[in-house]
Amino acid sequence: MNVPNIARRRPRAVLAGLLALVLGLTLAGCGSDGANTPAGPQAEPVTITDHWKRTVEVPADPKRVVVLEWEGLITKSMRIFGVEDTLVGVDTATKKMGYRAKLVPRIDRAEALGSPWSGVNYERLVGLEPDVVFLEAWVASQENRTLHQEVIDKIESLGVPVVVLLSPSNFDRPDIRTAWVHITITGAVFGKQAEAAKLVGRLQAGLDKVTARTRDIPEAERTPVAYFATINNVMGTKSIQSYLLTEIVGARNVAGAGTFVTVSEEKLLALDPAAMVVAGHEGYLDPALIHSGRHAGLNWANLAEMRAIKNRRLVALGYDEWRATVETPIALLKMAKLAYPDRFADVDVAAEEVAFYREVYGLDDQRAREAIEAQKYVGDLEVR
Repeated sequence: MNVPNIARRRPRAVLAGLLALVLGLTLAGCGSDGANTPAGPQAEPVTITDHWKRTVEVPADPKRVVVLEWEGLITKSMRIFGVEDTLVGVDTATKKMGYRAKLVPRIDRAEALGSPWSGVNYERLVGLEPDVVFLEAWVASQENRTLHQEVIDKIESLGVPVVVLLSPSNFDRPDIRTAWVHITITGAVFGKQAEAAKLVGRLQAGLDKVTARTRDIPEAERTPVAYFATINNVMGTKSIQSYLLTEIVGARNVAGAGTFVTVSEEKLLALDPAAMVVAGHEGYLDPALIHSGRHAGLNWANLAEMRAIKNRRLVALGYDEWRATVETPIALLKMAKLAYPDRFADVDVAAEEVAFYREVYGLDDQRAREAIEAQKYVGDLEVR
């Protein structure tokens, strides 16, 4: 698919025509804006090959950017690269999360534009005059792919290039390197390749720190762990979360094949994991609520005899850090210390977490703790 060069097509004078297209009218043309001032030299557009296997041409040094994503890798990378002020629009889910705005304050000023699932507000999107749209796609089925393709086609018909990145759980073989591609491509779009390489290196080093202590654990001695997703699901072996649990932490995932695997109280009791990770998919679930037998996703009063609960071997991950994202190294430290407390006895996870936010995001200790606390975003999780 050929992507229009919107460096020449998006002057303000054509905005009315673009809005007319959104309303279902015909876009008559995209001519000159009539300015008499001679144009100065322009940097060459940047050419990107995205996860949709498309070649996308993006204006150099974009000033207005829309991001529709899940993992937060793009907006967080923009913050770390120092280009977050270009963010003008986000998906509605990102807009309502208190956590990401703690790290990327620009989100509070960006406009909520919906999503492929709830419907994109194209009129608002084009009114923002973006230079580029980043779209993270979830394509677990052909139906999902068709839905996203329709969104891509519609945005591009408005003269805006779209860079498509796949969720790290949407590959046949989960691998954290697919998440790092989000960072690398974001860096390329903004001319921040060196910063992107530095960030990827820092995050990978965090994973290597865990792997160095767990790689020699024999299969028979691997801790059986359930990775609960705060609704009636555990993360199956096709998910990126399972990859991180088994390949990096060196534990054994008790769930079967799939991504989100439906689980009942009876099934979880039968699996009887020695430890359990509780991920904030629908919202943060404090282990204290599980131990007190509250109802949140499952009725935990019926699961009091499960080994992980009886022995108090639970760890809760924040609303974002359970994803394949910038905070993944901290989530893995929490999981590794849960699965193998002896091997990580010398690791003060709380101190490591504050240091991580200080080093990666440049936050002082107080703001780092505020960002960490914001991970406990309850979201849509009903607790009773």
